[in-house]
Amino acid sequence: MSLIKGANYFTANGENFKKMSITDFYNNQEIFITGGSGFIGKALIEKLLRSFPNFNKMFVLLRPKNGKSVDERLQELLDHVIFQRARDEQPESFKKIHAIAGDCRELGLGISSEDLSRIKNVTIIFHSAANVRFDNPFKESVFVNLRGTHEIIKIAETMSKLIAFVQVSTLYANVDQIHIKEQMRSTKCDWRTTIKLAETLDGKTLDILFKKYSSNHPNTYTLAKSLGEQIVNDYRNKLPVIIYRVAQMVNSIEEPLPGWLDNMNGPAALFLAGFIGMGQIFYVNPHAKLNMIPCDATVHGLIISAYALVTKPTFLNNSNDSVEVLNNCLSSENLMSQRDIITKCYEVAMENPSEKSIWVSGGTHTTCWIRFFIHFMLTQFALAILLDCILRLRKEKPFFVKLQRRIYSANMIVQKFVNTNWITDNEKYKQLSTLITEEDKNKLNLHLNFKFTISHARVCLVGYKKFILKEPVQASKQAILRYKIFNFLHYFLMSVMVLCLLWIIKKLIPLSA
Repeated sequence: MSLIKGANYFTANGENFKKMSITDFYNNQEIFITGGSGFIGKALIEKLLRSFPNFNKMFVLLRPKNGKSVDERLQELLDHVIFQRARDEQPESFKKIHAIAGDCRELGLGISSEDLSRIKNVTIIFHSAANVRFDNPFKESVFVNLRGTHEIIKIAETMSKLIAFVQVSTLYANVDQIHIKEQMRSTKCDWRTTIKLAETLDGKTLDILFKKYSSNHPNTYTLAKSLGEQIVNDYRNKLPVIIYRVAQMVNSIEEPLPGWLDNMNGPAALFLAGFIGMGQIFYVNPHAKLNMIPCDATVHGLIISAYALVTKPTFLNNSNDSVEVLNNCLSSENLMSQRDIITKCYEVAMENPSEKSIWVSGGTHTTCWIRFFIHFMLTQFALAILLDCILRLRKEKPFFVKLQRRIYSANMIVQKFVNTNWITDNEKYKQLSTLITEEDKNKLNLHLNFKFTISHARVCLVGYKKFILKEPVQASKQAILRYKIFNFLHYFLMSVMVLCLLWIIKKLIPLSA
């Protein structure tokens, strides 16, 4: 096997690096991050700025958007509240972060020759850019999640000082397998052919083709990420690469702020719908166990994985057979059923209701689609029509029906992930915790014993209120009173429905003489 690019420098100083702390490892590094405006990217940038501030330079790939330049977008990103602690503790580190104009949809990532020159001395790449929408057109997903990976790999080949390329993938890249191992597996699709098809065919034809081409993948995202892993694997003997698969990422425990999240992707949208009373029925398996990983655990593991790749021979020397894969997920003994998770969420919702609640929090769950659809139409959708009629009478813009359609769509899109019990291996990921030195223990925590307890449910609720709903963390007296009224009406209507049902049964089944 030929010597991996960048490995020679570290191999020559192997003994020193075996003793090196993670903090020292990041000293003087030049770091390139894609997906910096995303959930993982923001948290990663914040953590590096605050806890590992002695890097030499940090470059963040951004695209101009809404008339704003990449420098303006970077400044807007860094002005976010999650960076305030880093700004207070390590203000000098902010002077070393730079925006690189580019777009993962474009060939060469759309990076100019001038900017390519600026990043030529990069030593570490975190490739976390992705379009995570499950309902994305096939062409869009291929261009961003698949071809984008190939383009950054080609750029990485030009970086003579590169020592670590960390590919952020998804735990469900092999969603068609019930047992998800920390290893590569073959796929029927070829990544080169897939890119060629996306570049050649129109979007409508590709979307039709996807159904036969997808190899049992439920959406374009998981297929594109699976093929993206194949690209990284094919370059394992040319570049120092590692694949870091992330489970369903949820609110942070502590960092950058307790309860922080910045999107409503996946099951989080359903939890929020239930919290504000917009969701009363969900098409989920109550016994299925969700593998949800806190944001800060994901980011801490990501930082350690680059260190492990460089300093530990088992991670540095990718075999001829396969690239190293880490499953950033919880162990099976720490998983909880959706029934338990939902119960805890609704318990804390009653303690601290939302200012935007339209009904009591809660709802039922079922694996019967017919029951789900009937219940959805008779409760959620009917209520949405009524509320929109009220808004029209008040000459306000109706939106409840549109919102219910989105909730229904979200439930359908994630049904594969909330109705399946996967077996997941994470032994290699857990081994990252053994690499945390005494110097780093106050900075890094993989939260390997994390469970979705009632206390974390409260943290998540604070996050929903503060970062998504943009409302006070503690419910006002009016919100509490309104929730009590909703609760009374809910049980009153349920009682009326039961009595009506009993009356109908009595009429249909005459009493014996």
